Amino acid sequence: MCGRFVQTPIFKPDQLGLPDLAQGFLELPPSYNLAPTQRASVILDRGMGRQVTRLAWGLLPFWARAKSLQGSTINARIETVATKPAFRAAFKKRRCVVPMAGYYEWSVSPEDGKKDPWFIHASGPMLAAGLWEDTSPLLAEGNLGTFTIITGDSSGVSADIHDRMPVWLQPGQVDEWMAAEPEDAMAMLLASELPSMGTYRVSRAVNSPKNNSLDLLASIEVAD
Repeated sequence: MCGRFVQTPIFKPDQLGLPDLAQGFLELPPSYNLAPTQRASVILDRGMGRQVTRLAWGLLPFWARAKSLQGSTINARIETVATKPAFRAAFKKRRCVVPMAGYYEWSVSPEDGKKDPWFIHASGPMLAAGLWEDTSPLLAEGNLGTFTIITGDSSGVSADIHDRMPVWLQPGQVDEWMAAEPEDAMAMLLASELPSMGTYRVSRAVNSPKNNSLDLLASIEVAD
C-alpha cells in the first residue's frame, strides 16, 4: 500500500533522462505529506507528447457515481489491475508515472500500540507506475483528472515495515510504459527493478494530513 508520499522539485532532471520535462520537474510544488484526494504531479501523455500535470489522487473511472470511490482507488494491485472494473480501461491505454521523493509506511509501536511512520526513500527521484483518467463531473471545476499508484509485494527495506509497495519504473522506461500494449505493460511491472532504498523513523505528525512541512522529514532516533 502507498497512502502518503512526498513530492519536491527535481533540480537534476538529467537523472531521469527526460530533458523536455525539466521545467515541469523544477516547478513541482513541494508537498511533504501528500494524502488521498489531494492533487499531485504525474507524467502522462494525452496524445500530444509527455507532460507533467496535476491530478487528484484516487482514480475515478468514467462510470463513477460517487466521489467517495476515490478512497478505495488510490492504489491498484498488480494482481488485478488489468481486470478490476475500476482500473482495466485505464490500464489498457492511460498509464502514467508518479515521481516521488519518497513515501511513508507505518508500523505499530510495541510501547504504546500507536502507529509510527517511516520515511522510505532513495538517493534520487523514484518513479512509480500509475494509471490516470480524465476529469470527472464529480470533481471541482478545473480539475484535470485523477490517478492511482500500482502496488505489488514489498521487498528490500520496505518489506520490514509493510507487505505492499509501489511498483517502480526506471527512467528509461517512461515512454515505453505509457505506450506499450497491455501484455507488454504487465511484463514491465512483473520485471520491475527495486531502487536502492533506505528508511528511517519520522514524527507522528505525519499521521495527520493537515501537517505538511519540511520538518516532517526529520529523522527520529529509535531506541534500541
